[in-house]
Amino acid sequence: MKKQFFVLAIIFIALSEPLVAQQLELEKTYKISRASKRGFLAGLDYDTDAKTYTLTYFTDQKKNTFKYEQYVFDNDFNFVKDEEFTEDAEKMKKKFKWFRFKGEEYVVMGNTVENNMMGTLVLRKKKITYKYQFLMGGYNRKVEILEKVKPQTDDGNKFTGLTHAEDDMTGELYILASVKAKISAKGNEDVGAIRLLKFDNELKVLKSKDFEFPYAQSLAFVRSLDRENPDDPESPGVSGMIFIFAPSNALGKNAADPDNNNYTYIRVDDQCNIVERFSFKSPASYWRVDDMLVNNNDFYLYGPAMAGRDKYYNEGAGTRFGGGEVKYKAVQLLKVSNGKMSYLTETNLEEFKAKQQFPPSQKKTPDYNGREFGVRSYYFTSSGDLIVLGQNYDKTKEGFINQYEDILGFHFDANGKLKAQYGLDTKEKGIIVDYNYLNSVGYTTVTKITTIYACPQTIIEGTDGDQYWILQEIKGQGNGKLLTYPRIGKINMKSSTLTDLKAFGKGDGFYLDPTYPFLETDKNETVVFFGADKPGKELWFARVKLK
Repeated sequence: MKKQFFVLAIIFIALSEPLVAQQLELEKTYKISRASKRGFLAGLDYDTDAKTYTLTYFTDQKKNTFKYEQYVFDNDFNFVKDEEFTEDAEKMKKKFKWFRFKGEEYVVMGNTVENNMMGTLVLRKKKITYKYQFLMGGYNRKVEILEKVKPQTDDGNKFTGLTHAEDDMTGELYILASVKAKISAKGNEDVGAIRLLKFDNELKVLKSKDFEFPYAQSLAFVRSLDRENPDDPESPGVSGMIFIFAPSNALGKNAADPDNNNYTYIRVDDQCNIVERFSFKSPASYWRVDDMLVNNNDFYLYGPAMAGRDKYYNEGAGTRFGGGEVKYKAVQLLKVSNGKMSYLTETNLEEFKAKQQFPPSQKKTPDYNGREFGVRSYYFTSSGDLIVLGQNYDKTKEGFINQYEDILGFHFDANGKLKAQYGLDTKEKGIIVDYNYLNSVGYTTVTKITTIYACPQTIIEGTDGDQYWILQEIKGQGNGKLLTYPRIGKINMKSSTLTDLKAFGKGDGFYLDPTYPFLETDKNETVVFFGADKPGKELWFARVKLK
């Protein structure tokens, strides 16, 4: 293999920025072989003892045999060696944790859950055939729908499905459903009852549990809790589920809870047993719970709310005149600890406005104004603070996202009180890409109907507790990959302020790897970026000193 090695040891301080700004400590590049460029980076490993990085490029594959090239670099990105291998897949499975080849073709039997046109729950068995695509580095799949089953109660009533979860380890199904009425007058005593059903992979009922309520309810939120799958981390099992219910007037006034703010939290285990349950008074009758976070066995539920609107949850958030998205009045944050509510806070738009913070030299002043907000990620600090990162976006009248805009960060303290709202102006407008590609590299957009890509964001905590906010600005596309470069700024945790952001890589035409943008390092107070030039010929390593 012909190799060329370039060293760029660049240490500079921008005169226009404070001395504490993030500095490029070390930058190096390396040209890979033509075979590696034509293939793809399949895995990247860091040896903590030897302090070396090993990059594995797949170059060819025939049935269960793979050809690959490996490049080894030391902790300062100096080239150590490269080697070529031809090995059987079974041997490679023992060498690489990231290698999950299951043969050129394999079949998995599964199940689908849907309601038919009459609103009746229908279960169908499905056959999924996976075929390996070498250049894609994964599998294409074909789904065949097989026979169907319509579950019934002992009295012959059918169900309407509300939500479900599938255990990828066992094939078992968990379905939350409500009991439908029969045409006959008899046997309708439990109509509207909310029931959790557990089925085995042959669609036989294993367990049934009623969630008994004195009044009609709407399902406001559900999330399954993962059970780790050591054989395939991407296919977890189900260890339980968490539900949030809100009062409903869909069955009439007599069946409606007089208190339309009387929400209910329920957690079940994998046997459908209720292990935690309590009622709580939501500040807003309509709370759109967007997500649930887990931190130190505590659960956090977050989302916007229609503060001051005296209607039931099932009546919705309303519509905006002329179409488009709804404007919310507040954000609510619920913490559950040891099966009890630890706190529930409401932050209104006035408070968001009052606690705005921006980089000192930024002219634009973006803020949260109640519009729908695309949450990208969440981070808990060592002090217990929660930082919600996301991005504003515009929608068409038909409800499609057509443009992502400013970056926002909501900083809550350990008691759920807002400390600051950070607003950043992106330098790039982003691009339109295929949704399936986004999903394959581990990023998903806010909704499955949009193809507009939002800016990935990450936070790294320094030893002093300050947070370093990294944006991946989207420059374009090259060789079917997103071209992103990093910008870094610091959140001062004592003052809840934000520094100016500094860009790396862009000026020299290097972009972050979509799968491995950051590398592990033992160097304190640093972050290591990894990527390549646009054609993918030249690797790029950059170590940035955070402070």
